[in-house]
This record gives sequence, structure tokens and C-alpha cells, in this order.
Amino acid sequence: MRNGRRVSGATVAVALVGLCTLAGCSGANDAANSHHTTSTTSAVVVTSTSAPSSTAAPAASAVLTGYRASWSAFEGALADANPSAAALAATMVDPQLQGVQANLLADQRQGIVGRGPTTLHPKVTAASATTATVVDCVYSATELVYKATGKPVPPVTPPENDGVTATLVLSAGVWKVSKQTVTDGKCAPGS
Repeated sequence: MRNGRRVSGATVAVALVGLCTLAGCSGANDAANSHHTTSTTSAVVVTSTSAPSSTAAPAASAVLTGYRASWSAFEGALADANPSAAALAATMVDPQLQGVQANLLADQRQGIVGRGPTTLHPKVTAASATTATVVDCVYSATELVYKATGKPVPPVTPPENDGVTATLVLSAGVWKVSKQTVTDGKCAPGS
């Protein structure tokens, strides 16, 4: 979570494993242990290259809407390091929610926010009536910066494509991210 790096997709698994990235961890990380950075001002471009079958289309569409909403919520909260942002609880459930909030609280204490764009390419790979799996290759040009100075948090890494696997659950009629795993720099661009 503290790699001065980008938000790989969202920001966002079990506790968003944020502190690891800023601490200099790299490689496959559980989203609860890696920090992703994106900002509210950045445009989240979402594209899906595969169309679900007509009977699965409404469910897949709702799942992808929930997934995108969680990224948007994370980006908005990261822009001011706000662990209390209402959109987080509206789009995530524990353990993902707790992890993301813990990472944002750590950022807030250190005066760190996220800036820069993220592009999503999500695909639903499995779904039941109450759970779904989304895989994504997130292009992240977001980086962590010190709010007071705008200077990047070291070490700064170049933009990259990060592999994301997210589990969503149907909660009160809304698809919410319950767990997310991010593999930094490990996916084919646009896949």
C-alpha cells in the first residue's frame, strides 16, 4: 500500500492491503494488503471486451456495475484519504471494507492522497445468485503523493497493468466487493 505506486485495481480487497505497497512490498498481494491509488478527479474508463449471454447479461451487468462503483468509491476516498466516505460502505463489505478503510486511515495520518487515472477492463468469470467473480487488468497511472506538497511518495513506479480478481456478493439487492486480490504488474494490457 505504500509503494508510492499506483492503484492497481479499486482500490481494494481484504483491507486493501494498502500498507504493503507503500512499505515497499511487491508481487502478488491480497488486495487487503496492497494499496491502490486513484483519485476522484481521474477518469475511470471501463471497457468489457466480452459480452455475456443474453440470459446472463442483466446479472453480469449488475455485477460489473457494482465492481466499477467500488473502484469509483475508492478513488473518491483516496483523493482526500477519507476512510469514512459513505460510498465505501455502499460498494464494499467486510473484509474488503475494513481493509480499505484501514489503508485510507494510514494514508490520512501520513498526509498521503492519490492522484492520476485508472482504466478498468473487467470481465465476469463466474456468477451464482449471490456471489460473482470478476477478473480485470487495471491500467494504473495513479500515484500516491503528499497532500501538503504534491510530491510523490517514494519509491515511485511507472504506470503499469495490474491483475485483479474480485469477489462480489449480493447484499440487500446490491453487488458489493467482499474481497479483492491484486497482482502488481502482472497482466496483459487491455486484457
